[in-house]
Amino acid sequence: MPLAFLTARHSLEPMLRSSLWSLLCALLLALGAPSAAADKGQRYLLDIDGMTCTSCSTTISEALMTIKGVAAVNASHLQGRACIQTEGRFDLEAAQAALKLAGYVLKAEQAVESCPEGLGGNLPAPWDAHSKGLPVKTISTGEEVELDQHLAAESYTIFDFGAPWCAPCHDAAQALSDYLRKHRDVVVRVIDLSGETPEDSYQQPVVAQHLQYVTGVPWFIVHAPKGRIIYRGMEVKRAMAVMDKHRKRAAKARQ
Repeated sequence: MPLAFLTARHSLEPMLRSSLWSLLCALLLALGAPSAAADKGQRYLLDIDGMTCTSCSTTISEALMTIKGVAAVNASHLQGRACIQTEGRFDLEAAQAALKLAGYVLKAEQAVESCPEGLGGNLPAPWDAHSKGLPVKTISTGEEVELDQHLAAESYTIFDFGAPWCAPCHDAAQALSDYLRKHRDVVVRVIDLSGETPEDSYQQPVVAQHLQYVTGVPWFIVHAPKGRIIYRGMEVKRAMAVMDKHRKRAAKARQ
C-alpha cells in the first residue's frame, strides 16, 4: 500500500472519530438526555399517590410551592395529580422530596403544553361528567333558590347539594347517574356550591338558606311524586333505597 495513502488514512481517522462523536452528541441533545432538572418556563404534570382527602390539594400545592423555580401549582385530589408552572429551572428530585416529606409519593411526571381540565385552577362540578342525556338540571351555583319551584310532577325529585372539591359528591353523582338510567321516574336538581375550598363554598347564600343545620355535603333532599319529602341526609345509597321502598309501596297500593 502506498505510503501517501497510509498517511492520508491515519490523518483522517481522528477527524472521522471527532465528527462521529459530534454527531452522536447532537443526536443525544435532540432526543433530550435525561436530567433531574426541568427546563424553565415549562408546565409539568405530576401523578401523585396518596391524594385521598379534600385538604390534600392544598397541602400538596403548599409543599411544591416551596421549591425554587415553581411559579404556580394547581392540584386536584379528585384526579390525584398536580400541574406545575415553572419560572426558572427547578429540580424534579426536589419535588419528589417535598412530596415525600408531606406524606405523598410522586409516581410519574411529564412535560405538557397546558394543564388538563380540572387542573387549570377550576375544579369540575360533580355532575359535569355525568349529566349528559339525563334529567339533571343545575338550579343554583350558590345563589338562593326556591326548591319548591323545581319539583317535577309525577316524578321523584332529588335536590343534590354538592361542591367541586368534595370527592363523595363526585361519587354520588356517578351513583345517581347509574340509578337514573334504570329509573325513568326520577329527576335530579343540582345545587352546586361553587368554590375551590370548603370555606368558599359555605359562604354561598344558598347555604344559609337551606343548609344551616347540615354538617356537610353531599346533602340530599328527596321528594316523592306528590311532593312529600321522604328523605333528607348525606347517604346516596340510603336515598336510593328509600325511593325503591316508596315505589314498591305505591305500586302495591294501586293494586
